[in-house]
Amino acid sequence: MKHIKSQLLIVLMIFGLFFNFYFLNEIQKMKYEREELIEFTATTQITADFFRTNYELNMIMTGVCVPDAYCMNNQSKRELLSEMVKDKPLLIFRIDGFYCRSCYADILTELQTELSNIFHFDDVSVLCSQLSERDLSIIKRTYNLNFSAYIIPAKSFNWTVEERNVPYFFVLHPDMKISHIYIPEKKFPEHYKQYFKEVKKILDND
Repeated sequence: MKHIKSQLLIVLMIFGLFFNFYFLNEIQKMKYEREELIEFTATTQITADFFRTNYELNMIMTGVCVPDAYCMNNQSKRELLSEMVKDKPLLIFRIDGFYCRSCYADILTELQTELSNIFHFDDVSVLCSQLSERDLSIIKRTYNLNFSAYIIPAKSFNWTVEERNVPYFFVLHPDMKISHIYIPEKKFPEHYKQYFKEVKKILDND
């Protein structure tokens, strides 16, 4: 009888250990699945915010007329915006000296690499404010830009997207109206590459 009780106790301990490990494993599995769901939800939310932001900006700003302003390159040459687009539309990348350097560094690299494969040198201009001529020269040299880059007065563009204090693109047309406003997101490089290709069609077909 004592022997049987010992055997039963051993069997119960084995079952106890089994169920203990089983439930621990199930709890860990549920925790992992929960973390995956949270990560997926967060990514989905970021993606939705990205598309919604760009969609809303285009709904608000497409067709807005740009005030003509003088732009100055790093050789102190001044040129009106209207003179830059008198023959065809222009893709403009807008940055401000107050933006963090890393906010636009990756995109400037793309301007020289990916964009150089898509656009001609006269298809794109970088418009900077809150920068000196020396800063502009450093930017052009650092990123080896083949595209034109100009300094414009601060607050030249008093419109919605400027309030976000982030780099952005837009297309400026010969009638001085804008379209295709776009805030790039480093998490979605494939999207802004697609944007470049779509803009290229506009520049070529105008």
